[in-house]
Amino acid sequence: MSISKGTFHLSPEQRRFKDLLALYPTLVSYWDFEACRCDEAGLDEAMGVFSHGEQIMAAFFRSVWSGNDAHRFEFIDAVSTLGPEDLQVILGWAKDPFFP
Repeated sequence: MSISKGTFHLSPEQRRFKDLLALYPTLVSYWDFEACRCDEAGLDEAMGVFSHGEQIMAAFFRSVWSGNDAHRFEFIDAVSTLGPEDLQVILGWAKDPFFP
């Protein structure tokens, strides 16, 4: 990410991530793209009030953001719990993975 004259520019991968995340208003507020960070502590705290589906999607986005599976994204749980729209987001990413 480059910063110039008070503005910032996202890399293509960061833009793709932001566009996917924008589909989830409950989750998007935990990412600060200007600072290029996720509010991990805030998201951890919110996990206790998220629905099971929101928890799965949060784990998915955190795993993509960090580039590792430390956030316990469970594929089988996702497939057996999520609706077709959420699954399409995950499968679309899996067909053409990127890491911001």
